Amino acid sequence: MSQKNQDPPSAAVQGEGDYEAARRYRQEVDEFLAHADVEQIAQQAAPQSALEARELALAAEKGQRRSKGDDPADVGAMYPGSKQDGKP
Repeated sequence: MSQKNQDPPSAAVQGEGDYEAARRYRQEVDEFLAHADVEQIAQQAAPQSALEARELALAAEKGQRRSKGDDPADVGAMYPGSKQDGKP
């Protein structure tokens, strides 16, 4: 009998994911939501001032812009060896 056949079934990945891990995650989320004061946690995480709210909004916007494609300012970092502004 080969080592491959001796792996426990719970360690196997089925299709695109591990169903056991997904089940555990859902169960832990349900337990958290049942026992945590979600409203209080949300209030504690909310911006404490208009300035902080603006900074968070600007950071979120910057992150969303970045996720849509490459940042031309990062050509060297994104593509090592590329030339930008005539520099090697």
